[in-house]
Amino acid sequence: MSLIYLLVIFNICFDCHSKSIKDTLDVSIHKVLQCTDCHKGFENTPHPEVKDLCERCHSDVVEFFKKSAHYGKLKCFDCHGKHKTISFEVPGGKLIIASICSECHSAEGENYKKSIHFQALKRGLRDAPSCIDCHSEHYILSPEKKESPVYYKNVPKTCAHCHENRAITSKYGLPPRRYSTFLKSYHGIFLEEGVPYAANCVSCHEAHFILPASDKRSSIYPDNLPKTCGKCHPGADFKFTQGKIHVEAKKEVSPHVFAVRLFYTIFISVLVIGFVIHIIFDLLKFVKKRRGA
Repeated sequence: MSLIYLLVIFNICFDCHSKSIKDTLDVSIHKVLQCTDCHKGFENTPHPEVKDLCERCHSDVVEFFKKSAHYGKLKCFDCHGKHKTISFEVPGGKLIIASICSECHSAEGENYKKSIHFQALKRGLRDAPSCIDCHSEHYILSPEKKESPVYYKNVPKTCAHCHENRAITSKYGLPPRRYSTFLKSYHGIFLEEGVPYAANCVSCHEAHFILPASDKRSSIYPDNLPKTCGKCHPGADFKFTQGKIHVEAKKEVSPHVFAVRLFYTIFISVLVIGFVIHIIFDLLKFVKKRRGA
């Protein structure tokens, strides 16, 4: 098909269709396409399903989408737009994602927009998570599905993408090793064993309305901990909440755990050295005895 023909078709479309469509196409990642690439030109035949249309170029993405909870309920353009299709990799793209998801998931969206994650995105911190960082982009599954990243047992691993990432925790001054310390806790051990009522990250920190412990609205603000812990432990008081979940054997974090860890390190080291010395003397005694025989 000649370039002249494509230009003619392109201009003919806008004789009838609004100029605003052309303006949106100009900022779209699909601006390299012609109208006839998606629309079948002047034929009076039914257009194919949108997913089949998109599959011509995005077959791998559509395969994931076909397995998602949204398949059959949404079409590609419901999230990506019809003509103004933009890349979510652009600055502010994650903010756009949150707004799009909020159109259907309004309650979750309202809570997320109050969270520390969303506020960080608004400040331009692109490492902060948006909806797709936790729920996936196209292969979005119900939390009830074992393959879902937000299935109760998978939540800690999902959060670990950022909170066990040294590059991110050091860059933003976040507490490190949140995942590995959680796994050693009472909650983490039972969760790994598959106990469904064992607490995971969202049990304490909330799923979308996530705030730092210094914020009075936070579920982990000291005054709110009895209520948070009380969801699983009825009658929990302030004394109950003094126990730490993410315990690191560091003097400045938990001096008691540090002292016990130091004691056992020295004790076991001395014990091993003593065994080695005992074995050496025993071997020397055995050799001396053989020579005397």
